[in-house]
Amino acid sequence: MFGAIIVDDEKPALDVLKYLLEKTGQICVVGSFMSAADALAQMQSLRPDVAFLDIEMPDMSGLELAEKIIDSGIDIEIVFVTAYDKYALEAFRVNAIDYILKPFSSDDIVQVITRLKKVKPLPVVSQMPVDKGRIYCFGRLSVYGAGCREVVKWRTSKTEELFAFMLQNLNSEVAKWKITQVLWPECEAEKQLNTNLHTTVYKVKKALLSANIKFRFTFINGRYKLELPDVYIDASEFETITNGEIVFSPASMEGYKKALSLYKGNYLEENEYFWSQNKAEEYSTRYRHLVSEFAKYYITKIDYTNAEKILQKALTIAPLDDDLNEMLLKLFFMKKDKASLVMHYKKIKELYESELGIMPNATMQELFNRTFEL
Repeated sequence: MFGAIIVDDEKPALDVLKYLLEKTGQICVVGSFMSAADALAQMQSLRPDVAFLDIEMPDMSGLELAEKIIDSGIDIEIVFVTAYDKYALEAFRVNAIDYILKPFSSDDIVQVITRLKKVKPLPVVSQMPVDKGRIYCFGRLSVYGAGCREVVKWRTSKTEELFAFMLQNLNSEVAKWKITQVLWPECEAEKQLNTNLHTTVYKVKKALLSANIKFRFTFINGRYKLELPDVYIDASEFETITNGEIVFSPASMEGYKKALSLYKGNYLEENEYFWSQNKAEEYSTRYRHLVSEFAKYYITKIDYTNAEKILQKALTIAPLDDDLNEMLLKLFFMKKDKASLVMHYKKIKELYESELGIMPNATMQELFNRTFEL
């Protein structure tokens, strides 16, 4: 069965298309969105096989959304939905496999599925790993239950924070006093602290049970311990891949690329937990080092396109990183790309001045001043 998302700013059209797709028994709609931005934000976690995109939407057209999806590197097919046949030719320019016209019919859907099967074979269930739950920590904490497409909804913000704190200390015993100090620093009454903690632990357990996630959350000798034996955690995979010295080889290359793809934002950045900052800095340092090593590798291979691509992507996450900005400017200088060098320097000069109140470092200033040599 194919997984699909639908993006259309008209609710009735969303509902009708969802009904027709799922009626076939060959497509499961894993997400329906009335906003292109919302769909884009969920794309990496949902990983659909096919996207049905309305072309005319107010904030971002389906054509623009399709380009962003394709640029993200997700293996996905695009089907455009439109009331205007004039868009057909333009649709195929962004590699859409088909387009359907409003109002929809069952025959239209059958035609789309037929074309979809030709370019993307149905997933073989026996070859797919069993989903026992997934946790994503880069950007914002997102927890998915076993076999679930919907993110776990936490009863309170403290419930989510307690889970996140224990996740960071996974498989380790954490003293009760340390947990209460982190979550309720303003509270001094021991009785109230105990009540808060017991209640919140109960809510965490209930949320995990409801999501069908296998866990052990134990309390022994004044210490709590959380174990998640079968759950996939992106931060754990990232940490495993980036442990030790980075050595590129045919065997290691795919793993390093996977690590880069996992890092979609800084660790728990959107949750804004003060206690996660040290871990966030550790992962950020690993990520920036990996990007730097990749860029150097591509430059030695005279593959300037991939070197630039990987640096530009990293700078959307770490725009104030001196080493990466300097490396990108040097790359433009090597390519004799004066326009890109000047443009990027002016961009970071403005950013450094507004965010840090400083100028780019001496090396970057020198590279800019040498543009007349190009």
